[in-house]
Amino acid sequence: MIFAVDPGREKIGTVLYKVGEGILERKVLSQVEFPRYLGWLDNRFGIDLILIGDGTGSDYIKELAIKKEKRYILVSEVKSTEEAKQLYFAENPPKGLKRLVPRGLLTPRGEIDDYAAEVLLLRFLKNYAEEEGI
Repeated sequence: MIFAVDPGREKIGTVLYKVGEGILERKVLSQVEFPRYLGWLDNRFGIDLILIGDGTGSDYIKELAIKKEKRYILVSEVKSTEEAKQLYFAENPPKGLKRLVPRGLLTPRGEIDDYAAEVLLLRFLKNYAEEEGI
């Protein structure tokens, strides 16, 4: 199992991925909720690798990974928010008159931190998965 994490000051976006099956779960959590959720996921599924966005809040997630003796890899977060918006609108296309507005001008409804975690996962799978034997 691969657990991708987009850390932030207040919210943390997550995606749980199983090779051969795809994304099993996505969530946006507060920093307070995150440690318990990580423990629950690890007990239930067994996390093999944690992908951590290298921006704000990454030290907190690294400390938790080390404490739980989990292998982790830092993944660049450069332009991940823009890519997350693209993923969001690919899965939730605008309706009505909003279809006519360029997507770059639209704002997603709700949080997209989980989509940012998916961006990190996709970057890893594209660039490093072969090296990691995935």
